[in-house]
Parts: sequence; structure tokens; C-alpha cells
Amino acid sequence: MKILSYNISQFNQDKIDKILEFNTDVFILPEMACPSMVQLPDGYEMVWTGDVDYKGLGVIWNTGWKLDVPEWFNPNHNYFMPLVVDGTLILASWPTITEQNKPKKYPQIMMEALEEYTPYLTEYPSLITGDMNCYKGQSGETKMFSIQSIFDYLKGLGYVSAYHQKSGEILGNESAATYFHLFKENSPFFIDYAFTNIPFKEYRLLPWDREISDHVGQMIEI
Repeated sequence: MKILSYNISQFNQDKIDKILEFNTDVFILPEMACPSMVQLPDGYEMVWTGDVDYKGLGVIWNTGWKLDVPEWFNPNHNYFMPLVVDGTLILASWPTITEQNKPKKYPQIMMEALEEYTPYLTEYPSLITGDMNCYKGQSGETKMFSIQSIFDYLKGLGYVSAYHQKSGEILGNESAATYFHLFKENSPFFIDYAFTNIPFKEYRLLPWDREISDHVGQMIEI
């Protein structure tokens, strides 16, 4: 199964048409509009979660696969979407600050969702991926809630970061970036991740395409 995780930075239909040309099996898309605003070709389905119709977390997949939203999905974590396919759990993730969860910061929002789904992350072979809005040294991080604490927590559950395992680089010293703040090349950050407790066949970052996003896509094959 091939998965593309890609924050598309403000939805429009042209972007979705272009994204679908990658012809992967599953597309995890932060900043995605709700299904009523999206036109999908035959052979694709979509689920969505969020507070604002034009900007939530969407997952699109090829109907050759059967993805199910499990009954234990907790909508209180409304920018996280668990999906089960062929006995594998995919947790699409986009920690987002809303009026409801202020004054929490991104690492705390991410950690609380991980803790919620830990019973299932230990039960299933799993992939956790998306725009996690967390990087080493960001404002507001604490000893309890930071990208380092997230790494340590997931390591304790038997997970690795696909990028860091493949590259051999350490957290906070990445040679690549997944996000360019305000579309500026001189303002790079690494905030998109893929964590897994199963072997992955491929992990790569796509070239940056300004016409799609200020992020780059993550291509993952498990």
C-alpha cells in the first residue's frame, strides 16, 4: 500500500486533481475541504473531520482498498482520523489549535491524541502520519510536551520515524525540510512525520511544489 501525506495549504479543486495524479492508494490531506466541496473521480472515497468546511483533515483512498473508521474513533480529537485497512491502522494526524483547545500547544494536542489511541497503536501494526506542527526548539514546548517527548513516547511503543531511520539523521538536525514558512526558502522547518511499528518499503519526501503548498509531501509504502 502506498500512502501520500500532504498538507495542501488551502484547498482548491485543481490541487486535488493534481494530487490524485500521484496515483497512490491513500491520500492523507491536512487543510482539505469537506466532501461536499470536493469532486472526486470514480473509484475514490473520502472521509473528513474538522470544524470549518473549507479546512479540515481529509483522507481519500482508492476503492480497491476497504478503509473503515473504527467505532472507537473519538471525534473530540477532531483533527485526527483512525482508519483500519486489512488489519493495519492508519492514524492521520494534524494537531490544530482551535477555540476549544486553547491555550494548548501543538505538542500537547498531539500527545493527548496519541495517549487516547495508545491501546490500538499497541494492538495494530500501524502508521501515524501527517503534518504534526512540531519541531525541535519551537516556542511553547515543555519537558512533558515537545516533539522530543513524542519521539520518546512512540519509541517506547516500538515506533520509529521513517525519515530519521532511513536518513540516519537525528531529531532537530534534519538536512531536509517539510515546510517553508510563508513560502520562504530561507525559513525551513521539519514538521511532517511518519511513525510506524512495521517495516516500510519506501519513504521519501517529494520535491517542493509551490503551486500546491508551503509543505512537501511524504510518500510512504508499507
